[in-house]
Amino acid sequence: MKKLFSVGLLMLSVLMLATIFLPTQLQALAHAVPHGMDVYNVLVVSSTGAMTAGVCLPITHIVAEDCGANPGGLTDLHVIRRRDIMTFPEPSADGVTIATAIVPKAGEGFVKWEFASDTGDLNHKSGGDQGNQSITHEINTYVPRGIATIDAVINAAINGDFVVIGTDSNGNLRILGDKRRGVKFDYDYKSGKKGTDKNGTDFKFTGEGFTHVPFYYTAAIPLKAAA
Repeated sequence: MKKLFSVGLLMLSVLMLATIFLPTQLQALAHAVPHGMDVYNVLVVSSTGAMTAGVCLPITHIVAEDCGANPGGLTDLHVIRRRDIMTFPEPSADGVTIATAIVPKAGEGFVKWEFASDTGDLNHKSGGDQGNQSITHEINTYVPRGIATIDAVINAAINGDFVVIGTDSNGNLRILGDKRRGVKFDYDYKSGKKGTDKNGTDFKFTGEGFTHVPFYYTAAIPLKAAA
């Protein structure tokens, strides 16, 4: 009897491991036998609980997407001061998506910052030593020309604390900054030396110490009404 119990426990352990490492194959087998899916669902719940008991968040598999276009770059940038946001929603259960609209204070909203085509990029990376890591957010764009209207925006943005939304070429909206920590603005204007040199400004928004990647934003961007 003891030996039979040991064999049964071993088989159960193998099945639980299969739900983690061979989920597709095990699910196909479950569909082929009576009450198979009922047993499969119990195994999934049990194995998930066992795997997450000693860690902060579960680590799931990554599926490589190998179909369709995947262009790089940014197409749009929207900016707001963090102090002008009344409600910054919590992320969804996945921890990386915000599906509820950001609510600005009365009379405020995001404004669009246009930039030269094919000059915008969004980056995020880890930093810090093991056990003390965090995530850095960054957006870079380039705005041609040195003119008074652009320089007036630069003057107002220095030392500001911002939340920005970058739209990538695949249509994803990504939020840099959150309700607790914003991103700072930096710029670097160069007139060039020759007539064929670039004359314009590199804009950058960066922030360190975040506990999450730039959120995916699936709600509408609340825009500031035109004056």
